[in-house]
Amino acid sequence: MTITRIRKLIFSVLFGLIAAFCLVAGWYLDTLDYLDLLSLTFYKQLLLAAVVCTVVIYGLWELMSSGGLRIRRDTTEQTPDEGAGSRAENTQEPSGHVGAKHNIPQLPYALNVGIMLLCWLPALLSIFPGAFSYDATNEWRMVAEGAVTSFHPVLHVLLVGYLLEGFYALTGSYNVGIAVYSVLQMVILANLFAYSISLLRQIGIRRGWQIFSLIFFSLSPVIQLFSICTTKDVLFFGAMLIFIEYLVLLYRGNADFWRKKSRLIGFGASIFFTMVLRNNGFYIVLAMGLMLLLTAWKFKLKKRCPGIFFAVGGAVLVYLLYVGPFYSLMNVGGGSLAEMLSVPMQQMARVYTYERDSVSEEDLELLYEIIPWEYLSVYEATNADNVKWGFEEEAFLEKPFVYLKLWLRIGLKHPLTYVNSFLIQTVDYWYPFAVVDGYRFDEDWGDWNGYSSYFAYRVDEPGEEIILWPAAHEYYMKISTDLTVQQHKWTALFLSPGLYFMAFMFIFFYLWCCKKYSLMVPLFVVWLNFFTVLLGPVALVRYVLIVFYGFPLFLGLAGVDCNKTEITG
Repeated sequence: MTITRIRKLIFSVLFGLIAAFCLVAGWYLDTLDYLDLLSLTFYKQLLLAAVVCTVVIYGLWELMSSGGLRIRRDTTEQTPDEGAGSRAENTQEPSGHVGAKHNIPQLPYALNVGIMLLCWLPALLSIFPGAFSYDATNEWRMVAEGAVTSFHPVLHVLLVGYLLEGFYALTGSYNVGIAVYSVLQMVILANLFAYSISLLRQIGIRRGWQIFSLIFFSLSPVIQLFSICTTKDVLFFGAMLIFIEYLVLLYRGNADFWRKKSRLIGFGASIFFTMVLRNNGFYIVLAMGLMLLLTAWKFKLKKRCPGIFFAVGGAVLVYLLYVGPFYSLMNVGGGSLAEMLSVPMQQMARVYTYERDSVSEEDLELLYEIIPWEYLSVYEATNADNVKWGFEEEAFLEKPFVYLKLWLRIGLKHPLTYVNSFLIQTVDYWYPFAVVDGYRFDEDWGDWNGYSSYFAYRVDEPGEEIILWPAAHEYYMKISTDLTVQQHKWTALFLSPGLYFMAFMFIFFYLWCCKKYSLMVPLFVVWLNFFTVLLGPVALVRYVLIVFYGFPLFLGLAGVDCNKTEITG
């Protein structure tokens, strides 16, 4: 066996174990809400699943490496040493190229935008003026009541709030403002996806795959629903997708690509909007900035992109102005620690619910100081909101280390309970066959006789729901709320974030195994987002939209030949 195949076997075993855990542990958690980590049966099942997964993964990677599933690069896309950048703009292929044999056209940018908007239109007509849900009402109230805080991304709060208030002042209807926002977001998102498709060509992914990307963006029910949803995550992950693709181009070393100032501005804009459209975006960009510094010498980033410091520095400068003078001008208040402490609060609440007798009276009194008993008593395994709403932040800030010691002390006595609390709260992200239903105990979502909380398909106040296309409304309602539809074995192909995350991991480990580091490193953005949302209060599809948005990119990267830009060390 060659060294390459030994390496491939090692990585197959590693990913096989991870995939097996996701499948076996996920099944237990999804069906029983509990995983017995001391059970010998669990480890036998895990071992068997790991063997099967390893064999399947190794076989698929061998097939991909041999060219059976290869996505060939366009001959117009050369390595940097061959002058790729200047020829990348040329959309004509030589007649002898494999792509020319299939005669696949390069669709115009505007046509891509138009096709996506047309395919998303039924979703808007099904619940006009758009799905005004999740945190949208709270964001509008911040502006209406003049009490804007950084709990939600301020830029998004102001956009939503002022559109609604402005059009209400002009027309007397909040629906007009919601409709304007929905259409504006659809147009922005369609342009982001169209630009993403154009960047796929720059990366070296063939035209046929770009057509697949357009079809996926247009027809994915998840993307259709979120295109008309007012949550901040929609545009945040659109910016993140462009950010990732720019990083791929940067690490691949196409020097010509960076000669246009517009591209440096675009890179800076993708950094800025990734930082400001969700609060965790700042930490993701900060971590990737450190990654850039650590890898700059190895990938010769300064040589490949002389303007990188201009782009990154410009984005940072605008961000500092945004959170400094702009926040002061808008009188933006501070956020809350509750979101960041959701996991430890849930862990202590689970111990309180199931093993309260094992906690000393002194520790219970300390716990009540930051989470009153009436909130602990309504603990829900999949949703930290009930506990989080009772969090006494001022009391916590008076002696934070005392409460940290309390959390550690309880955890040392109940480690498996803590682990189970974390796993059940996050299982919907990584178990491919999970029904994403974190709010299943929340009465605000309606009648829980078969009703799911996959997507908040509704119009909250101050909007009023109007159904312009009843058949489309029934279709999207079933996708969003019908458990029988979501539990169907084929539904996971379209709806399951766990399945798309598994596909992402499959490609990530393949790139790592093949030493395609210039393609692998930019994908750490996805991992960083994943690790930050694991600390959130509930598992929701909107927190991991990047695995849907980036699906065409991730699969396409498997067939990109790094050639001379590849780092072999």
